[in-house]
Amino acid sequence: MIPRLAAFFKSPIVRWILGVTLVMCALLIWRPTFCDFLELKLYDLKFRYRGTIPAGQQVAIVAIDDDSLKAVGRWPWSREDMALMLSRLKQAGPRVIALDIIFAEKEETSSYQALKNLSDNLARRGVSREILKILEVEKNRADVDRVLAKVLGEDPPTILGFFFRGLGGKSGGVDAEKLMGASFLRASTYNMVRLKDTEPSQVQLVGAAGIERNLPEITEAAAADGYFNMIPDPDGTVRWFPMAVMFGGEFFAPMSLVTLSHAAGRIPMAITLSRWGVDEVRLGPLTVPVDRYGRMLINYLGPEAIIPTYSAADVIKGTLPAEALKDKIVIVGATAVGIYDLRVTPFSGTFPGVEVQATIMDNLLRGNFIRTPPFGLIIMLLILVALAVMLGVVLPRFSAAWAFIFTLIIIEAYVGLNYLLFSRQGLHLELFYPLGLIVLIYLGVTMQRFLAEERERERIRKTFESYVAPTVVQEMLKHPEQLRLGGERREISVLFTDIRGFTTMSEHLDPEALVKLLHDFLNPMSNIIINHGGTIDKYMGDAIMALFGAPLVQTDHPRLACRAALEMVGTLKALNQTWTEQGRPPLKVGVGVNTGPVAVGNMGSDRLFDYTAVGDNVNLASRLEGLNKYYGTSILISDFTAKALENGFILRDVDLVRVKGKGQGVRIYELIGEGQPDPELASFLGLYHQALSLYRQKRFSESVDAFAQALKLRPADATSQHYITLAQKHHETPPAADWEPVTIMDEK
Repeated sequence: MIPRLAAFFKSPIVRWILGVTLVMCALLIWRPTFCDFLELKLYDLKFRYRGTIPAGQQVAIVAIDDDSLKAVGRWPWSREDMALMLSRLKQAGPRVIALDIIFAEKEETSSYQALKNLSDNLARRGVSREILKILEVEKNRADVDRVLAKVLGEDPPTILGFFFRGLGGKSGGVDAEKLMGASFLRASTYNMVRLKDTEPSQVQLVGAAGIERNLPEITEAAAADGYFNMIPDPDGTVRWFPMAVMFGGEFFAPMSLVTLSHAAGRIPMAITLSRWGVDEVRLGPLTVPVDRYGRMLINYLGPEAIIPTYSAADVIKGTLPAEALKDKIVIVGATAVGIYDLRVTPFSGTFPGVEVQATIMDNLLRGNFIRTPPFGLIIMLLILVALAVMLGVVLPRFSAAWAFIFTLIIIEAYVGLNYLLFSRQGLHLELFYPLGLIVLIYLGVTMQRFLAEERERERIRKTFESYVAPTVVQEMLKHPEQLRLGGERREISVLFTDIRGFTTMSEHLDPEALVKLLHDFLNPMSNIIINHGGTIDKYMGDAIMALFGAPLVQTDHPRLACRAALEMVGTLKALNQTWTEQGRPPLKVGVGVNTGPVAVGNMGSDRLFDYTAVGDNVNLASRLEGLNKYYGTSILISDFTAKALENGFILRDVDLVRVKGKGQGVRIYELIGEGQPDPELASFLGLYHQALSLYRQKRFSESVDAFAQALKLRPADATSQHYITLAQKHHETPPAADWEPVTIMDEK
């Protein structure tokens, strides 16, 4: 048993799976910034794929939007304008109003300052008390803060917002009651606080360094207060909302919770804490799902303006529909871009902060939460282990294709289930860590399989490269099923090249010099063929047979073969210069290229076979190579190759020949170069083709003169000399009436 276990754990695949599982579990616990960033982005994608869901009808927004700024003036508005807007708003009959606005500084108008200065001056001069009382009354009327406070104190109740400074750290040794007063604390903190097994100073809760709140007279007039702080994630997106903040030993409630408490008749807000953090947050009978830090995941309904929104300008003008805000929970805040109260959310990069608050209220009212499962970390660890075991058992038993398909199925199944739980049940499970585990395990298993196959391929390659060309070996490794007799029909280009007069030359060289000469010729020619994607089929003494388009499929094989032929001839010219300087004989070659369907594959006996090509088109390429001697050319190509080239090469029409074994004539061309001919060559080709046309029209005498004109440009052109000889012969002895300009080649 123990040896089997030891062998099991020695398996590279098993060790890889164990290592990946341990790493992913460690990352899940540690949660480094990069991994958490990817997880958060995947979380946002779930919102986007889920799309928009309808908002409830209990919450509405009164927005200080661009239209409001045009109607009233730039922000911040005066307390008089705010008082007017709130007064009109309260006349619309909402159940409760929450202000996502803070009035932290006193506003003194010029009239108030003038009355104050007048009252102070008259008091110093001893004016009667009756006059001072009248001035005091007028001064109070000019005190816009008092005017606003008076409106705030009227029904329906108004909930003010405030914010903490330095949110996220620990609160200092502050006495909250002395700093803010008992009434403020009662109005803005949890009614019921339960500490199970810890002291307040030990609670794992969001703390604050300071507080910025409304003016005391405004605070006292309002029904209650709540903070509206938001804490974005490291990428700047607001996904969580702190449902409790600890400051000065007190546990403060957010404006959203305080507002709903008053809307429901001041039902109690309760929080339960332990040494592990926040156990529970309740609003009356409603339990709010929070993490250990007291944060709630915000279930965004969609892009901005999902929650019913009305312009503050319409409120001031009194143009709102009569029942628009009746019995609604109304939150007032800024949405104008210039006020910069905008947040980044999973749906938008410019989401109004007031709508975030309204969304939280909607979540609380309808119990429409995003929850994480209890013991979420343990559950995710178990999911990782289960996935690792399943993949480790299944993937090594599958082929590469089925392993890929199975991995895709597992990914799609997990993503689909995760999305369904999120969109239907509001349950949030991690995506990045399980998907990372699946992908890494698949890559590791695939890599191990690839390395094992590569070792086997290398063994086969080293064995066979001693017998066949490397490209053929690669094809055999790709398609081992082709290691049998037979092949396939495929259109390719076949190239033959041979040294002119090699037999005569070999008679005058000793064996060592002959071998050296062959090596110095065959080595560069072979490299040229391979560099142009050709496959060297075989060497036949001084001759080379090469295939273009087999075994590797090449759509432009005619061009590749012709470029190789041109480079071979050009390279040989340079080599001949070097060899002449060394006292060695220069070489001449003939190259034939033909394009057409052939049979390619493994040919031979059951014991010994070779990858080659056979068929009439192979034979024609060989015949073309031999015809170079007859026409005095270097490269001849067939009409089939010429048509496949289309344009881009310089060709000369040579003849229509009927080679041995062929019933019909084949037009052949001399391949001269690639690109456009220079003026001198273009002139020569024009004269030559004109002369050839005259020859084929049986105008032999005229063709002799025309070929002679062409020879003036290129005196050494053997093809023109050949046709002059034929034309003179036919002129002296005219051919039969059924004569055709076809050359019959009986020799191979």
